[in-house]
Amino acid sequence: MNFLVNTAQMKAAEKRCDERYISFSEMMKNAGKAIAARIIEDYSPCSAVVLCGAGNNGGDGFVIAKSLSENDFSVSVILLCGAPKTDCAREYFEKLPSEIVFDYSERREECNALIESADMAVECVFGTGFHGELPDDVSMAFLYANNAAVKISADVPAGVNSDDGSITKHSFHPHKTFLLAAMKRCITVPECRNIHGEIELLDIGIPEDCFEESVAVLTDDSFRYCLPKRFPTSHKGTFGRLLNIAGSLSYCGAAAMSTRAALRSGVGLCTLAAPVSAVRSLCGAIPETTYLPLPETEEGFVGEDVDKVSQILPRMNAVCIGCGLGNSENTRKFTEFVIRNAECPVVIDADGINSIAENINVLKERTGKTILTPHPLEFSRISGIPTSEIQRDRIGSARRFAAEYGVVIVLKGANTVITDGERVFVNTSGNPALAKGGSGDVLCGIIGALAAQGLSPLEAASCGAYCHGKAAERAAQGAEQACVLASDVIEQLPKVLRQR
Repeated sequence: MNFLVNTAQMKAAEKRCDERYISFSEMMKNAGKAIAARIIEDYSPCSAVVLCGAGNNGGDGFVIAKSLSENDFSVSVILLCGAPKTDCAREYFEKLPSEIVFDYSERREECNALIESADMAVECVFGTGFHGELPDDVSMAFLYANNAAVKISADVPAGVNSDDGSITKHSFHPHKTFLLAAMKRCITVPECRNIHGEIELLDIGIPEDCFEESVAVLTDDSFRYCLPKRFPTSHKGTFGRLLNIAGSLSYCGAAAMSTRAALRSGVGLCTLAAPVSAVRSLCGAIPETTYLPLPETEEGFVGEDVDKVSQILPRMNAVCIGCGLGNSENTRKFTEFVIRNAECPVVIDADGINSIAENINVLKERTGKTILTPHPLEFSRISGIPTSEIQRDRIGSARRFAAEYGVVIVLKGANTVITDGERVFVNTSGNPALAKGGSGDVLCGIIGALAAQGLSPLEAASCGAYCHGKAAERAAQGAEQACVLASDVIEQLPKVLRQR
C-alpha cells in the first residue's frame, strides 16, 4: 500500500525504519540510487548539474551524482547552502571526487555558467524540509536551472511547502519529480500539483508498518478484487439492480453516459428513470438497459410525480441520482424522496447535489448509506466553505463533512479525495483528459454499479475513482488528451477491470 504523508509523518516513518529495519544512511543510499537508476534508464549520458542543499536531501544528491558520474554523465555538484550538515550527507559527500564539487557562495559566476550550459539540472536542496522563503543564492541559481532542457527534483521541489502546498517565488519547476517512500500532502493542492511535473513514487526500503495514521493512496492492488466472481450458475440478478434517475430533454447525454458506464462496470440490471422525452431519445441507443419513463415539465425536466420511482425503489440494490436532471424544484423533491426512502446505497451527483444545498440536513434523516460525488464548487455549495479554502485542505474539508453528515464524500479533481470521515483515500490515477463534460457522469455510473454489486460505499467510491482514472489513462494512450471523450473512457473500462 502507498501512503500520503505530511512532513512530521514522514520523519516519524523514517525514524521507525531506522530503529527497526535499515539505517538512515541506507535509506539515503537507496533514494539516491533509485533516482539515478531512473535517470540512467530514461536519458542518454549528458552534462548534468546536481544542486544540493546542506541537509539529507543534499545527501540524496551526492549519491545521485556519484552514480551518474560512474555511468558516463558529465557531472558537477553545486553546493547551494554550503557544506553538508548531517552525518549521513557528509558520509556520501566525502565519496565524491573533489574536482566536481563547487560551492556556490564562493564561485557564483562559474557555477551559474555550469548551470546554464548543462543539459540536465537535478535538484536536491530541501526535500520536505522547506518553509518560508528561498535563500538568495538558491533563488539566483534557480533562475538559470529552470531553463535546463531536463529538470528533475528529488522529492518535493525546492520552494514548495510539503505540508500546505504553498509555493514561494523562484521555486524550482521540474519536468519530473521523484517522490521518495510516500506521496507528500502538498500534491493534493491543485496549484502545487502543477509545479511537480510528472510524478513517480520510488521505494527506498521503508516497510508499510512504519507508516502510522497516514492517508492511503490507491494503487492497482486497491481494486484487484473489486468485482464479485462470476460462477457458472450466476444470473443477472446476482450482480445487482441499479436505478439511475438521470437526464432531461437538454441533458440526455448525461443519462446515457452514466448508464453505459454502469453497464460496462458489471451491474446485472440497470433501469434508467428519465423524463419521457429523454427516454424517447435514448431507447434505441442503449438496448441493454430498461427504461422507466417519468412525467415531465414543458421544459423537458422531470415532473413532480414520484409514484413510479416509489414503486420500483424497494427492488433496487443501489440508486444513482442527479446526472443531467437539471437544477429544478422537482429535482430537489426527487432527490429528497430518494434520500428519505431508499434503503439501499444512494449515489448523489451533479444536479442532485446542487438541489439539496439549501437543505443539506436532509442527509441526517437518511438511514441507508450515501455517496456524494461533488467537484469543488458543488462541495462549496453544500458545505458553505469557500472553494479556495477547500482546495487548500481537500482532505480535511472532505473528512469533516463526511463525518458530520454520515456520508462518503468523493471530492473530485486531480488527486480525488475519498473519505467516510474516518478512513481517507487519495486517488492519483487519471489525467487531464478527464477535464471534459461527461466525465463526472461516467464516474457516477461506475460507483453506482459497484455499490449495486455489493461493495461497501467506501469501497465502491474508491475503486470506482481509481478505475475511472485508469480508463482515462488507457483512452489517452496514443491520442491527444484534449481529444479524448467521456465515451472513450467508458470503452476502456472492460480492459481496466480485466486487469484485476
